[in-house]
Amino acid sequence: MEILLLITIVIIALAIMNFKDYLYNPHKRPRIENSTFPPDDDDEFDRKYDIYATPTKEEKIRNGEYGLIVGILSKLAHVDGRVCELEFELIENTIEDIANQILMQSAMHQREEIIDILHEIFNNTYEDLEELTYSYANFTKGQYKRRLKLVEYMLSLAYADGNLGDSEREVILDVAAFLEIDNGDFNKLYDDFANFYSNQSNSMSVSEAYKILGVEIDDDSEKIKKKYKSLVRENHPDILQHKELDSSIIETHTKKLQDINEAYELIKNHKKIEHERNGEKTS
Repeated sequence: MEILLLITIVIIALAIMNFKDYLYNPHKRPRIENSTFPPDDDDEFDRKYDIYATPTKEEKIRNGEYGLIVGILSKLAHVDGRVCELEFELIENTIEDIANQILMQSAMHQREEIIDILHEIFNNTYEDLEELTYSYANFTKGQYKRRLKLVEYMLSLAYADGNLGDSEREVILDVAAFLEIDNGDFNKLYDDFANFYSNQSNSMSVSEAYKILGVEIDDDSEKIKKKYKSLVRENHPDILQHKELDSSIIETHTKKLQDINEAYELIKNHKKIEHERNGEKTS
């Protein structure tokens, strides 16, 4: 009986010693191999879940209000697998507008560096739309007009090629729902764009197209494209400006942009026909 008691005491003492060693030497603890967290790219994972890690410049922008806008627009632009030239130019102008805003608010970045980061966000946004939109909603609490303006701008981008695709519609509907846009406000925006584009007619002449772009018939394609980009820049909606919140994108921008785009496409086709007629190669 005494021997059993002695053995029990020894076992308990060893257990206590091992437990203390486990507590005070965490590096000796067994690693959990079947973790539910992503196993690859340990450095990135450690940064994401380390609340004391200093965020990189890209992380600051990506997780900020402006980076979230770019991420949301990225989801819309890539959902149908194609981006028309006007949509591309509008997004490029918005990225430049955002870069200018970030530059004014922080001396930590150079403009070109900011633009590169914003392009990286636009080309590589892995968060889902719901996560992006709810994060943006946290930045715009009590700022309903800014939320509504983003949805309106998304409609203008989706309609840049003249048609609203089903997949684009679903993205915009989801964003409007996540941002708690009033049904009446959304329906008005939706109907305004649908009515505008349903009444569009392609009746522009070649001579009118040259006048609208402000170019000559003998100007080369490079000069014409440069003028087109300049006019889109001049007439694009800057959704970050406070004065834009109470104005209609259709009334102040869309009509002009569609005329500019129609003129550019008409001139491109005219140039192509002329080149083919003369037996020249077209790019």
